[in-house]
Amino acid sequence: MADTDLPEDATPEETAAPGPEDWENSPELASAEPSLQEMSAYQSTVLRVEHMIAIVGVVCALAVAWPLGWPLAAGVLIGTALGWINFRWLASSVNAIGERIVRAKSPERGAAVVARGVGRIVLIALVAYVIFVCSVRGLVGFLAGLAMPVIAFMCEAVYEFVAGFRRSS
Repeated sequence: MADTDLPEDATPEETAAPGPEDWENSPELASAEPSLQEMSAYQSTVLRVEHMIAIVGVVCALAVAWPLGWPLAAGVLIGTALGWINFRWLASSVNAIGERIVRAKSPERGAAVVARGVGRIVLIALVAYVIFVCSVRGLVGFLAGLAMPVIAFMCEAVYEFVAGFRRSS
């Protein structure tokens, strides 16, 4: 056998990549369509993460406001807002890419998906520059606020762990 795990005497038809008709008629992929329950669970997870980003960001801004000053707290709030926007745009981009992969005639345009991806980075860089010019302490808070989606994902992981543990018992 070769490195690709194909028999040496395989014909070109056997080694060719599957075409669209193979994907459409595949029994394995027929069950790959997400059920309504799976889509509902996905949407609930995304909604919980969005709420958690906002909650954690506000709590962290309030926690740093008195001891470290309002520029840092304002930076945390601005970073949290941009982190939330970034998460929303990233989720919609991932959904659009998945749509383009699954459907041959997807309404999603490739240029729009790329523009959203580049737009997220340009927006964050522009806001970071403006904050840097105004206040270095605000920039530190801004960068901390951009990390709020990570903290929200950690909270979601704990939630899923506890929910899974409750379901199994």
